[in-house]
Amino acid sequence: MSSMSMLVCHVRRQQPFAVIAMAGTLDKDTLIQAGVTLSDCLAEQPEAVVLDLGDTRCGDERLPAWLHRAAVGSARWPGAPIIVAAPPCPIPIDHDGIVVYDTLAEAEKAAEALPVNPRRAVTLPPTPASCARARDLAQRACTAFGLPRLGQLTQLLASELTANAVTHARTEMELTLRRSGESVIVAVRDGDPRLPHEPGPEDRGAGVELVSAMATDWGSLLTSGGKVVWARASVEKPVRGGHLEPPAGA
Repeated sequence: MSSMSMLVCHVRRQQPFAVIAMAGTLDKDTLIQAGVTLSDCLAEQPEAVVLDLGDTRCGDERLPAWLHRAAVGSARWPGAPIIVAAPPCPIPIDHDGIVVYDTLAEAEKAAEALPVNPRRAVTLPPTPASCARARDLAQRACTAFGLPRLGQLTQLLASELTANAVTHARTEMELTLRRSGESVIVAVRDGDPRLPHEPGPEDRGAGVELVSAMATDWGSLLTSGGKVVWARASVEKPVRGGHLEPPAGA
């Protein structure tokens, strides 16, 4: 009878970039645990995620594919590259956002060199009055970010995401607005693990139909304590709205 693999994940820091130290065996069982830890870190919207794998070993061939999926999802939201330090096996490098360094010191130095995007955040109760507070924060954030032309759209997205959390999650939530290039990313984190669904012809008016129509892109991410739903406001036309992301460990 084979023994279960063990992996310890320790989040050493979260901002402005995250550092996750892992120790143990990375295989089909423990990568689920690694994915949960990574999702929780991404929910804090760091500028990058450094994975310190110096004390790990590969239990099978799944690590490169897992890193690839994680990097693709992280690049889409929150736009954070995955920086790998001291991987226990060769990691193919391509265009998916993975950067590999031999040591943790080199990886952290690369993360420290990244720009820090401005953000605004507020904790809101699950009451209808929170929608007005969300619109106010969105307007002030766009002005502070130097993107006033996105003010109205960002207000609508912030209000709708907040309203969805008030109606369906019914938990305290955190609203965050971040500048990302010439876009503003609106994110609402709540304590309900039920993901929103893309509206279909049979249930118009449900889910996040307005968000799907207005945002350039949107998605959701499961965390250990609930979920994050996010939307990108920009002058571009919506191109991928409604595609939902699985947890990073899936």
